[in-house]
Amino acid sequence: MIKFAEINEDNYEKVLKLKITDEQDKSKFIAPNVRSIADAYLYREAGDVFPYAVEDGEAVVGFILLDEDAEEKELMIWRMMVDKNYQGKGYGRAIVEKVMEMFESDDRFDVLIADYVKGNEVMGTLLWSLGFEEQEFDEENNEHVMWYRS
Repeated sequence: MIKFAEINEDNYEKVLKLKITDEQDKSKFIAPNVRSIADAYLYREAGDVFPYAVEDGEAVVGFILLDEDAEEKELMIWRMMVDKNYQGKGYGRAIVEKVMEMFESDDRFDVLIADYVKGNEVMGTLLWSLGFEEQEFDEENNEHVMWYRS
């Protein structure tokens, strides 16, 4: 169904044009994709932050930013979004499940981390339903930090 594609000249503009709903934007559930791509560029020399377009066929339906911490043996979903036109169609679940498959097939990691902003109960419910457990509430970032272990 979906695949993670490197950001390149063919999909870059499509990734930048992805939008969340006005309500999600107002609640600051996720940073703009241009910020996420800039963050990945900033950390490029460490070689542990990976931005991907989420594609379904020819359509770019979302974006994900993954962060690997080899020392801590952690893989983190740093940012994830599904375009407002594709929400409610199972893409969020498919994205997280794909990352879970990557995590489970890579013995470099002991824990998969995801978080969600307080108030984004859709993401919280999704993570809970997939077996993530809350580890802490990060007051500084207003985020619930969730862990998954296989």
